[in-house]
Amino acid sequence: MATIDVIAAALPPYYGTALRSGSSGPDVAQLQTWLNGVRSRWPQLPSLTVDGRYGSATARAVAEFQTLTGLSVDGVAGANTWNMAYNQYAALHGAGEIYPGMVTRQGTRGAVVKSLQQKLNLLRQLYPAIQPISNDGIFGSGTAEALRRFQAQFGLSADAAMGPATYEKLRDVIVGIGSRQPVHVDPRYPGYVLQRGSSGDPVRFVQSYLSALGGSIPKLTIDGKFGAATQNAVSVFQAQHGLKVDGKVGPATWSALVDAFNATL
Repeated sequence: MATIDVIAAALPPYYGTALRSGSSGPDVAQLQTWLNGVRSRWPQLPSLTVDGRYGSATARAVAEFQTLTGLSVDGVAGANTWNMAYNQYAALHGAGEIYPGMVTRQGTRGAVVKSLQQKLNLLRQLYPAIQPISNDGIFGSGTAEALRRFQAQFGLSADAAMGPATYEKLRDVIVGIGSRQPVHVDPRYPGYVLQRGSSGDPVRFVQSYLSALGGSIPKLTIDGKFGAATQNAVSVFQAQHGLKVDGKVGPATWSALVDAFNATL
C-alpha cells in the first residue's frame, strides 16, 4: 500500500458531487486520465478508455486505486479520491491542470466546466469582448457564447467546445497575461462590411478594440449592436489612422483596428 503525506487540493478542484457508476462527462474523463497516468507506478490498475463514462471498468479501477492508496474502498470518487488521484498523477508528471481527455461542451457540468469558466472570466479583463459568466460549473448558453468569442479572437474554430486545441490556447493566453506578454488577437474578418444596423460577435470585437484605445475615442457599450455611438467611434478611429472616413468597418479598417488594439496589450 502506498500513500503520500500531504494531499493537496486537485486542479481542477473537486466540484462537490461524487462520481459513481452512471456518472458521465468531462469530470469522469479527468479522473480516467489521472488513473491511466499512474499505471506506470501501479500496473495492476486496469487501462481505461477515456470516454467520460463511469461504467464498471472505471468503478473497478477506482476501487483498486483506493485500496492501493489507503482510502475507503467503495468504487465512488468523492473528494478524497479525486484529490488523491490528482496528487498521485502530479507526483509522476508534475503539478498543474491538464486536458481532461474529452471535449467539453454545452450541457456538461462539473469541475472541468467551472475551471473553464474561471479562465474565461480572467481573460475578459484584457479581452472584454468576452462577456462575464457565472462560475457555477454548468456549461450553458452563456459559457458557450463566451468560449466562442474567445475562439474567434485567437484563430480557433469557433465551435463553442473545449477540445485539445482550445484548451492549449486558453493556457497559452493565460500564461501570457501572467508573464505580462499578452497574446495578440487574430480575429478573421467576417467577410462583409460592418455598419450601422449590423450585429453579432464581429461588432463586439470592434467595440471592445475601440474602447481599449482611449484618447479621443470614446468607450463603448460592448453589446454587439452597431449603433450611432459605434459609428462615431469608427469614424474617429479612421480619421486618426488615415483611412476613408465612412463610419463603416471594411477589411482595411478591421485590420488597422486589430493592429491598434494589439499595440495596447
